[in-house]
Amino acid sequence: MHRFMRAAGFSDFTTEESVYNLLRQHVERPENLSARLELEDHSAVLEYRMPVNEYIGVCAAVLDLGSGRTELQYYYPYYNTGEISSNGIVALERHTQVETYAGVIDEYNIGLSLIFYMTNPVSYRRRPDAGINYEFRGTALSAFANAATILLPVAPAEEMAGSGGGYTPDEGLIEAARNGDIDAIETLTASDIEMYQEISERIETEDLYSVVEQSFMPCGIECDQYSIIGEILETEETENSFTGEKLILMKISSNSVEFRLCMRRDDLLGEPMKGRRIKCKIWMQGSVNVGV
Repeated sequence: MHRFMRAAGFSDFTTEESVYNLLRQHVERPENLSARLELEDHSAVLEYRMPVNEYIGVCAAVLDLGSGRTELQYYYPYYNTGEISSNGIVALERHTQVETYAGVIDEYNIGLSLIFYMTNPVSYRRRPDAGINYEFRGTALSAFANAATILLPVAPAEEMAGSGGGYTPDEGLIEAARNGDIDAIETLTASDIEMYQEISERIETEDLYSVVEQSFMPCGIECDQYSIIGEILETEETENSFTGEKLILMKISSNSVEFRLCMRRDDLLGEPMKGRRIKCKIWMQGSVNVGV
């Protein structure tokens, strides 16, 4: 995830070699050791976290093979929020190459399964039933973006004649449709057709970003990246204490999914303010309440 190091204020660390040098020289220090996990083969996973401000930092996991031999397993920038974004059931799936995990939450508001990169895998691996019980509740979502554009807000849906943007499907109706309820399927289909007709009429005379108030769509081939348009609920300016680069922290609501977003101030086009919207591609991550 070295390309998202930029979003955390490490714009000079854009190659694998430069990131590895950062990890060896500054992150992998005894004072940054946050967790140690002993493995059955007598090796151990050492998790280092180097914070660069109250919320942002770099995490690296190193496999200690003994006799002074170590092997880097993975690294990533993290954004610790401590603010629960979703209480939906989370299913965890291990990535293929390293002992990291993807979290999956069914979010009815966005009409898809929300997939994110889990930022506390060592806590999960410490559980005695790790690998058996894959479902948890309580996730603090956060994200990073390398570029973004600020958009002006649109009029509330109730002020728009014939607006299709205010329709939010009922979760119970969606669940019934997924279970094969014919009436629920027909109701949802009719609603989708009506919305499509209204949007088709509006797009002939209005700008795209006034018709599409918010959106949350998968982006590219990596399942934890999304293209979003969302409303800015809060903003805060801070900096990376290691590099001195200015950072913008925002609380975003996109299709009723709320999460925290971090990016460099210089990579943001426009002035972020509460009530305005933001358009960007994000890498979604989350800390899961695994009960340890």
